[in-house]
Amino acid sequence: MKKSYFKAVTAALLAFIVAFSCMSFALAAEIKIVTPPKKTILYEGIDWSYNKTGKISLIRGIDLSGMVLSYNSKTVEYKVTNKFPNMYASSVAGGWTVGDNATKIGCTDFPSSAYTTLTLKFVAVDSISIINPPKKTILFEDKDWVLSGLGDVEFTELDLSGLVLKVKYKNGTIKNISYDDNKLISWSVPKGVDSAKPGYTTLYATFCGLRSPFTVNFLAKDAYLYGDANGDFKINSIDALAVLQHSVGNITLKDKNLTQADVTKDGKINSLDALNILQFTVGIQQTL
Repeated sequence: MKKSYFKAVTAALLAFIVAFSCMSFALAAEIKIVTPPKKTILYEGIDWSYNKTGKISLIRGIDLSGMVLSYNSKTVEYKVTNKFPNMYASSVAGGWTVGDNATKIGCTDFPSSAYTTLTLKFVAVDSISIINPPKKTILFEDKDWVLSGLGDVEFTELDLSGLVLKVKYKNGTIKNISYDDNKLISWSVPKGVDSAKPGYTTLYATFCGLRSPFTVNFLAKDAYLYGDANGDFKINSIDALAVLQHSVGNITLKDKNLTQADVTKDGKINSLDALNILQFTVGIQQTL
């Protein structure tokens, strides 16, 4: 009798569990995606990055803007109220990976047990190159850097303002990313080198573990700034014009300015010097 009673209770309990599970599954399946979010592809360095443990971390969370969900006969659009969104997302697997990720989507307007799934793609960086170098590539001793006792350049920060990278992603997408908008862009000295030396030096823009070179001039106090023909501590088309005017006798460059105008260092000031200066200002050549 007791065994029969126990079996009956067990069977009833199992039936309840199965029924509840089916009901929960059916409930979860009732959420429908009417319109997916505008952004279903997440790009490394913009939307996500690797943390110190090598796992993917979201930079700003999952943006569900534009998403519309329906549950039973109720339709809800994505919105943010008092900084809190009405929809939320989480990884089905418990963590993100490069490639397709099954993502659980819920909505505060619907029961907490109700959800749907959406596929988000995480895309990694393939290569980077520099479109525009930093605005400031001439760095002055005692203003931007100091000389160490070992003859190395010592400075704590490099201004990368104006730096723009061309970033190619594994799916073929190309994005132009600027340091002014993305502080994941950084810099480094060449591999195997601990510090920079005065004069022209190659540094590297770094982004998502990749590097691209650019040139800076750590100008010592007693050094000539070749190309600065007018002595304003800048090198631009005005200097090229000054060199041309000097070469035809319209103006006369003197002293340090005269020396700095001779970028070819052949003892002559002519159109070839002006051409070199112009090529430097547009990035065709990296040093003078």
